[in-house]
Amino acid sequence: MIYVIIGIIIIILVLILLSFLAIPLNLSLALKKSGSDINGKFSLRWLGIKIFYREIPGEEKEETEKKKKKDEEDKFDLDRILKILKLFLEAWPHIYQLMLTIYRSFIIEKIFLDLTMGLESPADTALFTGYIWAFTYPLNALTRINTIITPDFDRRILDGNLELDVKLKLGGVVIEAIRAYTKKPVRELIHELRG
Repeated sequence: MIYVIIGIIIIILVLILLSFLAIPLNLSLALKKSGSDINGKFSLRWLGIKIFYREIPGEEKEETEKKKKKDEEDKFDLDRILKILKLFLEAWPHIYQLMLTIYRSFIIEKIFLDLTMGLESPADTALFTGYIWAFTYPLNALTRINTIITPDFDRRILDGNLELDVKLKLGGVVIEAIRAYTKKPVRELIHELRG
């Protein structure tokens, strides 16, 4: 009887894990820049359940100071940098395949950019804004990317809002990450980077 209960619990856990890999995660990012202030939020949801949420800018902690001190102590020497570059080149085909799988796993739900831009001279502002419009308006018609670029001819400014919603399917990424990790050059690179 106890083996049946344990078996049912294991089956339920495996089904939850498989659903986590098959059902995409929803990532949302909202940023607003006004003057020198940048505010925003990042959230990660799965099946409508908030898994992770962070306000931008985050709280500064003492750990950042400790990390800076540790980074100063752990400076790379030239031999280690060359070794890391050599290992990276050996692992590149596997890393490239992983990056390609990650790229293919993202589905863009919405990208909205509302930007107010002004350069030092009105002529430069008009020219640069025209280039951006020429690039972004076809994207507005063909994709889920919506951009609004507003020129400001009176002052130098770069303010705006960015909203980004994407879905990430983890199944292929996890399989490709495991496949890449089974390759010796990738393991050696990770080991060397950890120090």
